Amino acid sequence: MPDETAAVSNDGADATLQALRQEFLEDSAEDLQNLISFLNEAMAGGRPMEVALRDARRVAVNLVGGAKGFELPLIGVAAQRFDDYITSLSTGDTRGLGNLISYTETLLDLLDAPDQKEETASQLVRRLPAKGSFDPDEIDVREIEVLLVMSPGVATRAIERELLECGYRVTTVGNSFKALEFAARALPDLIIVSAVMPELEGIDLMLALKAMPATRNIGAALITSLDPEHPSLQHLPPTVPIIKKSASFGDDLAKALQDQFLL
Repeated sequence: MPDETAAVSNDGADATLQALRQEFLEDSAEDLQNLISFLNEAMAGGRPMEVALRDARRVAVNLVGGAKGFELPLIGVAAQRFDDYITSLSTGDTRGLGNLISYTETLLDLLDAPDQKEETASQLVRRLPAKGSFDPDEIDVREIEVLLVMSPGVATRAIERELLECGYRVTTVGNSFKALEFAARALPDLIIVSAVMPELEGIDLMLALKAMPATRNIGAALITSLDPEHPSLQHLPPTVPIIKKSASFGDDLAKALQDQFLL
């Protein structure tokens, strides 16, 4: 009798989870459809840009959380990239609204077939619009994905800008645990990590990335103000170059990219 009761209880829990999952998919699809209307209004000048970006950010944050809770990895990767793209836009960057619509349409397709296996997360991120407000006639966007793991701030924006000006496709993640999951799924071509990160230090993240079979062969570099001989860096794999937070930053970055055959 106890076993039968447990089985009934588990069946009920599974049914409830599936119902909640379906509700999330339907509600998210409705939110994205509404967002397309809001973005089109903003492109036509009928909705303030800052309001449209706030609308988009709300949808993106809900998608990131729901995708994780209901184990929808492709939706989670696309939503994370969508959220990062939104935060990169300024209120004067109206060209980015068209790309937001592209993200929205991609997410709608994923919600319509959440369990499809035809495309990997790595393939997905490489077809999503790249960040950057530069003139596409002046900068050639390369098919090279860079994951930048740094806390939000002026320094992060400066480094991101340098990478974008090199033509790289950049995703910025401000949390080491999220970065670890994103890297394992999206498999970027290069991961640049700040040594100082909240919760999980950047050096520990780097060691984890270099230990996992899925990510150990991905190019990586560590950003730090510490001297290379500092004790806390002694466990860093010798293949990981150090980019100093100093006047030599640009040269160190260029060398790190060259060492990874990305420049």
